[in-house]
Amino acid sequence: MVSERLIDTELSIGGGLTARVFALLAAIDREGSIVRAAKATGLSYKGAWQIIDRVNQLSPRPLIESVVGGGHTKGTRLTATGLALLAAFQHLQREKDVFLEKVNEEFSHDPTILAWFRRLFMKSSARNQWLGEIVGINIGAVTSEVIIHVAAGATLVAHVAHETAKTMELSFGKEVLALVKASMIILVTDVEGYRLSPQNQLSGKVVNIKQGLVTADVTLELDGGVRVVASITFESAETLGLQVGMPATAIFEAASVMLGARKD
Repeated sequence: MVSERLIDTELSIGGGLTARVFALLAAIDREGSIVRAAKATGLSYKGAWQIIDRVNQLSPRPLIESVVGGGHTKGTRLTATGLALLAAFQHLQREKDVFLEKVNEEFSHDPTILAWFRRLFMKSSARNQWLGEIVGINIGAVTSEVIIHVAAGATLVAHVAHETAKTMELSFGKEVLALVKASMIILVTDVEGYRLSPQNQLSGKVVNIKQGLVTADVTLELDGGVRVVASITFESAETLGLQVGMPATAIFEAASVMLGARKD
């Protein structure tokens, strides 16, 4: 058995029914309540209902139904259709895991394939990947603050442990790859008159909004052509009133920036 999966994938059924959707259905089946199921899966009540509404639109029959207990208390449970769909997904998930375990085990014994996939995995580990040049390093008590120029008007700050900076041989002028997960980025649309604590604040215009079942992927384009992808909830997108063409700012902590550097 390999300790690290070189190949992995998220199972999705039909029109975007992902693991998070089925985690919510499983929680409803377990908890007997949408409120408790939402809490158990890290969703708001509104967010849980948005997922259920979208799933019901894709299903020929309702997936949940209301029930009344002995004390006249109302609850929620999965219908026969909902239970069948959940069971089918769980079966497919188990089969997928067995298949991936076998494939990863086979590839782990081929040094050429192993090296290639590890390199590819590093490049694909985050939605935001920017190639830049180190233009400054400030050494602090615990970490080093690395300043990276990625495009005209776009500079990032990353916090790196001293030992890591030494191991990576980070220095002025070195080319590095900065990676930030889309889920670590917060979008704001009006920062006039405010000072925000995160050191990374990249302003641009919304060029694409991709709606999923659970979240919306929003792409900003900066003046220098660099693109930033943020994964936010539907509630946040609605609150901000995001539309293509409107200005917005992506903010994220320096600790959220992961660096990659070639070996000299």
